[in-house]
Amino acid sequence: MATGGVDIVEQGPRRPRWVGIVALVALVAVPLIVILANRDTSLPLPAVTPTPMRNAIGVTPNAIYPEAKGPGATRTMRVTFPDGSRAEITYPAELNLASLGARPYASGTLAGNGEMDEFRTLTAPLYGEAETAAGRPMIRRLTDNVTVWPGPLGVDSAGSVLLFTFGDWRIALQDERAGMTFEQRLAWAENMHGKVTPDGFLTLSADGPVRLSRPGEIRDGMLVGPQLWLGGLSRQMLVLAPIPDCERPGSVVLDSRHPISGSTCRDGFYLAAAGDQNFVQSALKDVRVRPL
Repeated sequence: MATGGVDIVEQGPRRPRWVGIVALVALVAVPLIVILANRDTSLPLPAVTPTPMRNAIGVTPNAIYPEAKGPGATRTMRVTFPDGSRAEITYPAELNLASLGARPYASGTLAGNGEMDEFRTLTAPLYGEAETAAGRPMIRRLTDNVTVWPGPLGVDSAGSVLLFTFGDWRIALQDERAGMTFEQRLAWAENMHGKVTPDGFLTLSADGPVRLSRPGEIRDGMLVGPQLWLGGLSRQMLVLAPIPDCERPGSVVLDSRHPISGSTCRDGFYLAAAGDQNFVQSALKDVRVRPL
């Protein structure tokens, strides 16, 4: 097994400007309970007046939980990457990979009319629209399935977020601080397409001036081709990426809560794992991925 060193953490100060920002904002609505101790029951109770509520944004995991099969100590599950390629994963049952949830990662460029192309990443926020909104109002609706939201709180280097809706999936395109023009945002919105497979995975395609990164594509030492992120809601996480050449696998980007503990590349797939020592060791040693 070839195990790489520690990979990058997304918020590192020396990382390239284009690195996608994945900021977890778990919105939990907690009712306020007032306990009146030693209350004088002779006093009239205050009248309760119904107040209209705004439509709440659902807080649900923005992930798919594949079906795992197999008796005994081994499980298998089939997955689909954002480019439409499929694979079968075999792993020890105790890793519980199917229960971690899988989310797509992709990236692409917008042609710059002879100038430098605009590179952006496309990620699936852990809690979808709720995480992107973070309790703030939407800036505007760009198209029927694309909205614009304020950038992540406390991240000065980030601009606004384009949030794509494809079925039940929410995919975020993180802009940079300088921001794209209205025409550039509209080009992304109109030329990015998503399709949900019968088993619930999301595949992405693009046309016109938008080009999606290819499997194994590397940019500034980072793998930016299609990937699947398993986990993120807990300390355990496994990233899978098809890669034609294991001799130059690069690294991957993850949420800053999940510093990568190890990585390996074999049989045309790059694997990077984070979490406790047993999980990382078993994921890198025992997980097998084969194309379908």
